[in-house]
Amino acid sequence: MTTETIVQQRTASTTRTLKENAPKAAVEKEKPEEVKKAVAALKADRDVVRGFPVTTPLIAGLKCFTWEEVGQHNSQESCWCYINNKVYDITTWLDRHPGGKKVLLLAAGRDCTDLFISYHPFTEKPAQLLAKYCIGQVTTTEFPQYQPDSGFYKEVRQKVAEYFKENKLVSKDAKPGLVRLGFILLVAALAYSLLVYDGGSLSWSIKLLAAIVFGVAQSLCLMHAMHDASHSAIGPNETWWNFVGKFCLDWFAGASINSWHNQHILGHHIYTNVMGVDPDLPVEKEGDIRRVCWQQKWAPAYRFQHVYLCVLYGFLALKFRIQDITSTIIDHSNGNIRVNDLGWKETTGQILSKLVWLSWRFILPVTVFHVAPLPFLCLFLLIEFVTGYFLTFNFQVSHISPLAEFPDGQGASFVNEWAQSQLKTTVDYAYHSWLTTFLTGALNYQSVHHLFPSVSQYHYPAIAPIVKQVAEKWQVPINYLDTFSEAVAMHLKHLQAMGVHEVLHHH
Repeated sequence: MTTETIVQQRTASTTRTLKENAPKAAVEKEKPEEVKKAVAALKADRDVVRGFPVTTPLIAGLKCFTWEEVGQHNSQESCWCYINNKVYDITTWLDRHPGGKKVLLLAAGRDCTDLFISYHPFTEKPAQLLAKYCIGQVTTTEFPQYQPDSGFYKEVRQKVAEYFKENKLVSKDAKPGLVRLGFILLVAALAYSLLVYDGGSLSWSIKLLAAIVFGVAQSLCLMHAMHDASHSAIGPNETWWNFVGKFCLDWFAGASINSWHNQHILGHHIYTNVMGVDPDLPVEKEGDIRRVCWQQKWAPAYRFQHVYLCVLYGFLALKFRIQDITSTIIDHSNGNIRVNDLGWKETTGQILSKLVWLSWRFILPVTVFHVAPLPFLCLFLLIEFVTGYFLTFNFQVSHISPLAEFPDGQGASFVNEWAQSQLKTTVDYAYHSWLTTFLTGALNYQSVHHLFPSVSQYHYPAIAPIVKQVAEKWQVPINYLDTFSEAVAMHLKHLQAMGVHEVLHHH
């Protein structure tokens, strides 16, 4: 499927005209006969220009592009992006980028406004360097843009930068993550050895326990090292991030870091809780198995979603293994997020890693260690269900909650600025519990993570008070609960409330 086809399919349901909302303003400023001409022109153009208006003023004399034109330049041969409304051709910068080429190709052809600043939170040098690569401006954007920063995000970035400088700390320090990864892998190896041992002296209950432990270890490996690696937050450069990310997610867990990048980095972290854009939410207003957003239409089955979803959550890990092939490689999309062509090397590596994972996780124990296939298959599935439940509940309680907002993605732009929206769409909990922080991979500091995704999670407990202090100054609320169990209860309460006919969860 080509990029052009994807663009055409997706924009069919979200088409906008740059001037679609202009007639009202025109009525106030223009003469009646001029208004009629303007409205007629708008109607004629309605199906020609797609997208959303930019939130920053256009610059006279600067060449104009649509987001679709920028979107075609999404490869190593021609790599464009836009920040606010300015378009940059960064093709010649790919091989010189300190953060590596891969992250730029991931962002190629897209709106990088909030992606850019959240991954360069402590320096203005990249923004200064970009100026010479500017080639024009966009008149439309692929998705709605947030309002410009009023000063909140700038101040919180400055305060956190001062913390790292004063304490002489490295924001991407790899040591804490690698130590924990070593411990987690050791536990996983011990559990695996019990699973494949077939000496006849181990009871079935011990093997069941080993499967549960392995499932938890698999989850923790992803929530610690992999998660940081996917955000460029473990180690100093791309080599670290690629190795740790692929080792944990592709080779150890059998999923795909490429798929995760598109879903999590490009979709979820920028358009958090925006239905139709955030891949973690339903894409369409009708037909999804769950109703979690006020924008979705109600159906009778939703009355029971707080029951049946608790069963289906266990399938998440298996779903990821399939989705990263069907969506990333075949459909070139993750929800409404376009997936740029991976190239034959990445595609081959992604498929190969799955074969290797399947070999050591199932084929090797059966053929080499001679474990009974059917009982081992049951243990294999138990592991995946434990991982599915562990990950899903950790993910869901942070965003699918009556405390969190679900911004309307159908307007010309978002009401809030990006950083403030991150706090309003997330839920934090249990700052006081080191055990909760370990078992959740610091996702209990969700608001901190969303503001500083490129900072190692092991710094979150220290910088959370800084974020809180600045947020209070700017009167931006942080959604907080005392315990993980409260967060789970609120999540289930949200599911139950959204299952009630015509409930609108809208702040």
